[in-house]
Amino acid sequence: MRNSIVTLLNETQQRMSGYAVYMNYQFMHFSVNAEPAALLSVNVEVGGEPMEIEDVADVALPADDQFALIPKDKEYLFPICKAIGLAHPEYKIEQKSMNEDEEEDGASNTDTAEHDKDGEDNRYVLCTMPPMTKERRDAGMDYVQMVYGEVMVKVDAANVACGVKMAKQLAGAKPAELDEAKEELQKLYDRNKDLCKQYRETKEKQIEDAYQKYLTEQAAKESAEKERMAARDEEAGKRMKF
Repeated sequence: MRNSIVTLLNETQQRMSGYAVYMNYQFMHFSVNAEPAALLSVNVEVGGEPMEIEDVADVALPADDQFALIPKDKEYLFPICKAIGLAHPEYKIEQKSMNEDEEEDGASNTDTAEHDKDGEDNRYVLCTMPPMTKERRDAGMDYVQMVYGEVMVKVDAANVACGVKMAKQLAGAKPAELDEAKEELQKLYDRNKDLCKQYRETKEKQIEDAYQKYLTEQAAKESAEKERMAARDEEAGKRMKF
């Protein structure tokens, strides 16, 4: 195969794979689980200067659906909250005290006071993903289809453009050489098309699994509430008999 064709195919592969990576990155921004890549879009402004999230905070995952952002300096706390709220308004954002864990571990009030002698405890930002209600589930599925459709248009366009360029470069070439180039392009296209489909199906499953978990949790809460009400009515009935 001609070097010019190999170069053209490599360039097309890079373009198509870039579209696939972009699509998966967009999917991460419809947050279901706490995926650190979703924080890449967060720009924290400190003193008028934009800073990356990793420059101002350490990131931990206390649960599958939670980020804990521990500021590297107390002055970063509010800017982090503001930046997260702008980038991901759907997150539930809370300021938590680091001392809550200490108290649970049995730290005394004296110890806590000594730790916070300036009257301010160390705090961090806890971000919780929103519950997967039916409305959010439907919106998520629509979003996934929209992004997938937009990306596939670009992948298809790259495929067509490469085919046109190959035809021009191989004008007058032997049929076998042209067939080989077309076959390689088709393999490349199919591989990236399958990758995009895999990303889409994975995200759809993630959303659907979260929705089913939400339904299960809601059903359990309703069942517990009914049992509580029934027990209360039964107790009230016993008291009336006396």
